[in-house]
Amino acid sequence: MGDLRDALRFLWAHKSFTATAVLTLAVGLGANAALFGLVNAILKPLPVPDAGRIVSIAADTRGDESGGFQYAFSIDAMEDLQKRAASFTDVFAAMIRFGGLASDRKPAQFFFAAVSNNYFTALRVQPHLGALFTGPSGAPASVVLGHSFWMKYFGGDPSVIGRPVRVDGRPAVVTGIVPKSFLGTFMGLEIDGYLTLDDLKVVDPDVERWLYRNRRARPLFVYGRLKPGVSVSEADAEMKGLMETLGVEHAETDAGVTARVVPEPLARPLPMRTVADAIPVVRLFSLAIAALVLLLACMNVVNLLLVRATARQREMAVRAALGASRARLARQTIAEGLVLSCLGGLAGLVVGQWVTGVFVSRFDIGADLPFAIDVGFDWRVFLYSLAAALLTGAAMGLWPAWRASRADARAALHDGGKSGSDSVDRQRLRRLLVVGQIAGSLALLVVAGLFVGSLTSAQRIDLGFDAAHLITMRLDPRQVAYDEARTNTFYKDLIDRVAAWPDVASASVAFNVPMTYLVGGGSIFIEGQPVDDSQPPATFLNRVGHGYFETMQIPIVRGRAFTEDDEQVTAKTRRIAIVNETMAKRFWPGQNPIGKRFRVYSATEPLLEVVGVARDSKYVLIFEQPRPFFYLPMERDVSMRTLHVRAKGDPRFLATRLEREVAALEPDLPIADLRTMEQSLAGVFGYLIFRIGAVQAGAMGIVGCVLAIVGVYGVVSFGASLRTREIGIRMALGAQPREVLQLILGQGVRLVIVGLAVGLTAAVGLGRVIAGFLPLVDAADYTIFAAIALALGALAVIACYLPARRATRVSAMVALRHE
Repeated sequence: MGDLRDALRFLWAHKSFTATAVLTLAVGLGANAALFGLVNAILKPLPVPDAGRIVSIAADTRGDESGGFQYAFSIDAMEDLQKRAASFTDVFAAMIRFGGLASDRKPAQFFFAAVSNNYFTALRVQPHLGALFTGPSGAPASVVLGHSFWMKYFGGDPSVIGRPVRVDGRPAVVTGIVPKSFLGTFMGLEIDGYLTLDDLKVVDPDVERWLYRNRRARPLFVYGRLKPGVSVSEADAEMKGLMETLGVEHAETDAGVTARVVPEPLARPLPMRTVADAIPVVRLFSLAIAALVLLLACMNVVNLLLVRATARQREMAVRAALGASRARLARQTIAEGLVLSCLGGLAGLVVGQWVTGVFVSRFDIGADLPFAIDVGFDWRVFLYSLAAALLTGAAMGLWPAWRASRADARAALHDGGKSGSDSVDRQRLRRLLVVGQIAGSLALLVVAGLFVGSLTSAQRIDLGFDAAHLITMRLDPRQVAYDEARTNTFYKDLIDRVAAWPDVASASVAFNVPMTYLVGGGSIFIEGQPVDDSQPPATFLNRVGHGYFETMQIPIVRGRAFTEDDEQVTAKTRRIAIVNETMAKRFWPGQNPIGKRFRVYSATEPLLEVVGVARDSKYVLIFEQPRPFFYLPMERDVSMRTLHVRAKGDPRFLATRLEREVAALEPDLPIADLRTMEQSLAGVFGYLIFRIGAVQAGAMGIVGCVLAIVGVYGVVSFGASLRTREIGIRMALGAQPREVLQLILGQGVRLVIVGLAVGLTAAVGLGRVIAGFLPLVDAADYTIFAAIALALGALAVIACYLPARRATRVSAMVALRHE
């Protein structure tokens, strides 16, 4: 305690030194707290009891050509796992649905989950109000509301329990509210409400046609709760054996489908193998970048401590002469470092929490979904920050403590103990620290440059359609109880009205928008081509209206586009499709695909005839490779559709008029995802991942650069001050200011050059590592390396020049006054 008291007294007496060190550490520790807080928010366990035993069960399908999207299960397969999987106390499932909910007020968008009967009991979630279902209720369906939706739509009214509502125009009743902490099991999204899978057919009778007793319909995210003592690897081995058995029992649908068991946090946001494999790497990389920033901050503070140690040589010598032991001197210096780091850690934790909150609040996922990531105070972040601060303090104090313990009273007090003297090894250490700061800063800046380059590359990718001048909005008249006839009339009237506007080039509808959260697809069976593997190839599809290809400006390279008759007349007697170029080459190589036929979903479905070939586009991810894809005419019974409008000018000016037009046709109909195509492309499946990487890496790079420049300036400035007498003697003997400038500047520039050389070597290796797991990163783009090295070198040289310039103005008489 005495050491801490002395440390506090010393730091209080030297406020400017303390403030500089604390602020420097706050930057480094704050960067660590911010990144760890973000990673923790994304990967923290679900807020349920024994969350560490919750795992994701993800399907693996042989010959999956969808890029890993065949991870879900059918209802029948989920029920088989519930009955036969011995590694779990519970197996449960959920699927996402989009709908509308109405009470006694205007309907609202309702993003809900259809879940297995045991969903809440398996998670051990207790209700905030009411009761959480454990089975189907029949008609009316039972609805459990998410806490935020309850607060937003019902104002937190507790009397909502038992209240009748309408979900997609069908009767339902509210039975419970989930606790505020439970957002659902889909990372980044807060579910508005929940229905059982059995009650889903009450609010949407159409699902009974394709979802139940159909093992090829695989929309369920499946989870399990491990039994005590059962490891993930043991459960994984059992699942593989069980899926092999199901593949034999249901050879027509399940052969070739196996499963993986992974901890639930590693299955976010989707249980794809590439995601589960990449998450640990991304987490390690993020924390390594933050640690590098902290290291740069520590180097600056160590330099400050070494400067203070030089100035305190006489003090330490006096203490040693008065009987202070080496251990006592070392403890005091370490205590000072710990106090500094703890103060910096507290400031850094506050800064880090604030930065994380601001960063997350500015996320634009490109869709009107209830985005939510919990970045509130968490003990994990606090303990991490505390540990980082303590380790930092101990590490910073070691070298100064060792130097203090070697204090030589006789040498230090000789001739009055010139406090400005400095040992060779201490100067060497400071120079090494400068080299390390330059190298680390360069590595950070190169990483930032690579991320910015990847964002630029992503924005230059040929999408296969013209995203400019497009605006879209999602509608679903089923939410206001429209039947099929009224739905079709509504869309026809809306398209006719909008297309007649003088500033609109064309308008059409489609089920989904490229690279957004709505994705449709299924297995395909090519006529005359037997399925070689146990699983038929699967691909994505979109249902589109006439005029879609014109509106999107996707060229039809062979055959024809859809016409209005294809939706109304042709569909009754002839089922048709348009395939993309990759699908045509993949399944009919060297042949004319026009007139070829295939089935979708199952081998018993009616044949589809190819009438056109569309140019390849991007469909799911901005960085995806060309994949098979096809289009079907918009069916009359598809209620949810997305209006696509191509403007002749800026599409943003159409937004308000589109809202008014919809309100004129149906005042109560909710509107979702009203945004330009360029705004949609900025979302999760578009540029967001690259934008996040660029912002994070860029911020870290700038912080690292500032720390390095400050470090260079400090070392050169202090080195010049130590040579004040030498400079005075040189100038008294006739040295010119230019020669003094070259002397001081040359020493600094040499350090900068060495630092840049070391940093470039490290940056090349780091760039290759990044390119290994992040798409569109060009680690061989050495123009980025060269440009950043030149820019950093120029700033560092300026940092060297300023104190060197000041040294040339030293007066010989002032420098020699005390000689």
